[in-house]
Amino acid sequence: MILQSNTQEPFINYVQKNATYFKNGIGNRRSKSNVTSFTTKKGMTASLFFLLVFLVSTAQEKKVKEPVTGFIDFNVYYDTREYSVLTYNILANISNRLQFFSMTNYQSAKYSFDLESTYSEHNLRWSLGKNLPLDLTTQYALRDGPDNDDLRFGLRWKVSNTSKLASIFKKMNMGYALNTMIVQFRRKENTKFMTQLEHAYRIGIAPKFFHNRLYLGGFADQNIQYLEGGGIAFDWVSEHQLGFRVVDQLYVVLEYRINDYLSSDNYGLGYGLEYKVVF
Repeated sequence: MILQSNTQEPFINYVQKNATYFKNGIGNRRSKSNVTSFTTKKGMTASLFFLLVFLVSTAQEKKVKEPVTGFIDFNVYYDTREYSVLTYNILANISNRLQFFSMTNYQSAKYSFDLESTYSEHNLRWSLGKNLPLDLTTQYALRDGPDNDDLRFGLRWKVSNTSKLASIFKKMNMGYALNTMIVQFRRKENTKFMTQLEHAYRIGIAPKFFHNRLYLGGFADQNIQYLEGGGIAFDWVSEHQLGFRVVDQLYVVLEYRINDYLSSDNYGLGYGLEYKVVF
């Protein structure tokens, strides 16, 4: 199937209208600051924009009778670093070639349920071909505070779908993708290149024995820092989740977290519940 040009149009218009805003260009993942009304408006604007893209694309796809599939999952954790986290993820396969994925994370203050920080990523992925395991990707990352959101463009390699590797990953009950962020823009900063490698994976653990109930999955963001002496260093943000499906789409989850951007308490263990709505 060839992606309809009018399916891409809403996003292209958005980039054109905001070219000046993103002219100067980058930042860290999940940085902390106080929540402001400005941040709330940013989040609402981004959510409405991507929702509009989703609805328009969905309407267009219905014309060719292709159902939209995907899921929404809600995760509630308590972290051993004495705070709580609410995360929800949205995945929508809009067509055979266009996919939307969004992650939104809310974190409380220590020893409290009051909201302290938010972080979200909204992604559009366009497959380069049915038999080619590559996607063009666009990502909009939002954080609390002004002038710290990122617009990124990259190339995603679905490694486990690669023809000569697919059989190996199938034996391991594993899916793995690598997303290379080639260019990144942030307002009032210079454009930067090759800033991040995103690793994402999921492994079904003994699927026959556990009847597809137990899995290990997560991500590792490998943020590239270019040193003055010409070398490079990596700052990692990663989450690795062990989940067990108790009943229907309700899971008990245990998650190990690493965030090199935090000044202290870089490592933590979260435990809680996840509920998934599949469509």
